[in-house]
Amino acid sequence: MVRRVVVSWVLASLAALLVVALMVNRAGGNESPSSGPMGGSTVAPTPTTVALSTANPATSPGAISTPTTIPSVALGAYVPGAPSQPSNIDVYAALTGTMPSIVMWYQKWAPPFNDFDVTGADAIRARGAMPLISWEPRATHQNFDPLWSLRSIVDGDHDAYIHRWTHEVAAWGHTVYVRPMHEMNGNWTSWSPGVNGNTAAEFVSAWRHIIDIARAEGATNIRWVWCPNVDDGNPNLTPYDRIYPGDSYVDWIGLVGYNWGTSQSWSTWQDLTAVFKGSIGKIDALTRKPLMIAEMGSAERGGDKATWITTGFGRLMADLPEVRALVWFNAFDARLQTDWRVESSTDSLAAFRKIAASKAFAGRLP
Repeated sequence: MVRRVVVSWVLASLAALLVVALMVNRAGGNESPSSGPMGGSTVAPTPTTVALSTANPATSPGAISTPTTIPSVALGAYVPGAPSQPSNIDVYAALTGTMPSIVMWYQKWAPPFNDFDVTGADAIRARGAMPLISWEPRATHQNFDPLWSLRSIVDGDHDAYIHRWTHEVAAWGHTVYVRPMHEMNGNWTSWSPGVNGNTAAEFVSAWRHIIDIARAEGATNIRWVWCPNVDDGNPNLTPYDRIYPGDSYVDWIGLVGYNWGTSQSWSTWQDLTAVFKGSIGKIDALTRKPLMIAEMGSAERGGDKATWITTGFGRLMADLPEVRALVWFNAFDARLQTDWRVESSTDSLAAFRKIAASKAFAGRLP
């Protein structure tokens, strides 16, 4: 019996240490930052930690608890109306019981309202959160528009705007995360390969062109987030390795993924780990840059959303130790009649409030 207890304790200790090793490796402890002006960026997670115990009280009640610390995860949100209506962030914080540590919003390149929003960014910082901007080279949600092709970016058609916007960010001077041309591996954006005559090689060139201009403007306070959609094996998706611009042009990796449940004719219920694990494995083959889930959510139809939240978040550090930040898409999709909001049901909201209050999700982006 004593031997069995000792063996159980040793196995539990090794498992906990393995998780810690994986997380430290992904955090980039020995990783060189991006070259050029971007080289000043620090990509390691902030030192907020959660204590874990390598002892199992159930099997070894007399064992000494050996605490191990791992970085906690930053928990953010897309809040409709933010940052132009910062009070919406306060409403969300009151709803969930916690101020999000990241506030994400979308900004098109076309006018009006295409300047960097200094007032909104300041309002987010005043609430202790980090701005994350999804920066979209388009005028409308019409994807097939040659005015916004990748070739138009590479050829310099939008250089004046890129210079102006990144100059404004540089002048602001505070850290901001920017996610240009997200979900580029799909076939539903104006910057996707296969749309508007775009190619994968042009995506890489366009991405590098944008970052080169930002560097020329001295915008070293931008953290660039390369953010594809999850790759579920759909043959219409462009493989990650064909559109990755290289470590010297990327600070963070992001992923977009949702549990659609049975809300659509083509979708089935998936737990959080199933949505992201395969894609993270493919990312790991490309880079060891720190990783965030930059857009996520769950439908209600097809399963238990509250359990999805409780179980998925509860197992995140064990199942997906690479993930350093999460951003919940807190909106109702009227077109697809899908409610991604945490308050889509009383049980869902209660489950999310417990997660948001946990020290495991009290991290901050650097």
